[in-house]
Amino acid sequence: MSLAKEINKKLDEIIDIKAELIKLKKELSSGAEMTNIQTGKPATKEDAVKVVEGMIADLEADLSKLTNNGQNVRGVFDNEFYINDVLQDKQISQELEKKKLQIKKNQNKTKKKPNKNIKDID
Repeated sequence: MSLAKEINKKLDEIIDIKAELIKLKKELSSGAEMTNIQTGKPATKEDAVKVVEGMIADLEADLSKLTNNGQNVRGVFDNEFYINDVLQDKQISQELEKKKLQIKKNQNKTKKKPNKNIKDID
């Protein structure tokens, strides 16, 4: 895998995790109690946020190591003769479509109407 692709993959992971962090902060109340999947111990929203922020910090450290603190990437992304990678574009569009379908499927599950018998209707 090329250096540019590795960097883009790490950046995409950071973006995805940050989006999940925003969703987590919106959906959970500040006193929400959860269970840590790895340890089985109770955890709070703040604990979950710290774990996610740690994941982001780890990815940023990986990026720093991968790029030698930014020294290895000079000229990697500013090539005026850059040709778009059609296969990667196709893969990305397929992944986005799968995510959209999953979101629609999840929304449909939550919006199901209750079953009613004709006898129950006044």
